[in-house]
Amino acid sequence: MRASVAEQFCDHDLIPGAAHDRFDACHSQAQGQSLSLNYMRYGCDVTINPGELSDFYLVQIPLLGAAKVRNGRKTVEATHRTGSVLNPTRDTHMVWYGGCEKLLLQIDATALHQMAERILGHALSHPIVFDPEVELESPALQSWERKFRAAVAVADQKGAFGDSQHKHQTLFEEELMTGFLMAQPSTVHHLMTQAQPQVSSPQINRARTYILENLTDPITVAQIAAAAGCSIRSLQLSFQQSLGCTPVGFLQRQRLNHAHLLAQTLPKDTLVSGIAYEAGFFHLGRFSIAYREVFGCSPRDTLAQNRFS
Repeated sequence: MRASVAEQFCDHDLIPGAAHDRFDACHSQAQGQSLSLNYMRYGCDVTINPGELSDFYLVQIPLLGAAKVRNGRKTVEATHRTGSVLNPTRDTHMVWYGGCEKLLLQIDATALHQMAERILGHALSHPIVFDPEVELESPALQSWERKFRAAVAVADQKGAFGDSQHKHQTLFEEELMTGFLMAQPSTVHHLMTQAQPQVSSPQINRARTYILENLTDPITVAQIAAAAGCSIRSLQLSFQQSLGCTPVGFLQRQRLNHAHLLAQTLPKDTLVSGIAYEAGFFHLGRFSIAYREVFGCSPRDTLAQNRFS
């Protein structure tokens, strides 16, 4: 069985000078399919020597306090705007200073490797190694961090992960893994960002058809790329060049169009949450914001004013 963050970190010692401090630790976890969301806090200075993590990567985003993290040969001074990622094939040594709090993303190593292969469209012969320093001020990582924090908020509301995994759970996890692979420097980052073969018009049409035929189902970008017959990265670049949006952006716009159709045709007393769910959305607040941005009014306004019910 794969070791959890808590199991890996349970073998630790208080650092010298902290022996009289009150030991205070807190760990919470929301388990997904290939990754888990975690919160961890230590109330006093703690030295942690987990060695090699073996079968998972661990992205650490500090919320408060500071830590010193060594993974392999590199040491990271982790603060509010500098995170870290532990590679499973590198020895790890950490010192969490008193009051340090972090959000942690634990990613199954096999799942991440397979995701990278699907993005590129070919096999990778060696494990992926990330730069242990996560520079959260970079635009790409700022965007990824927002998605990570949004996932944590959804988990806190019991909307996904844990015991209440949503029908779009696979898509959430795919976006977190894909986003980190694209944003964080690694041994495969140059492959992720280099030009890819142009997807043909028939392939784009197959992708569009698959999206429209499975509009309200929990489909993922990997499934769209498989239906089109190309790599995820080629699909993303071709959608951007041909349609001016990502496959996920195209999918969301089509779901909004479907929601608009429902709001114009269903009875006025229909619940907005019912329309959101029927159109493939799960977060009512974000659905309402996106709907207003596109159509200039709320879903409730459309229901109240529709002339077709």
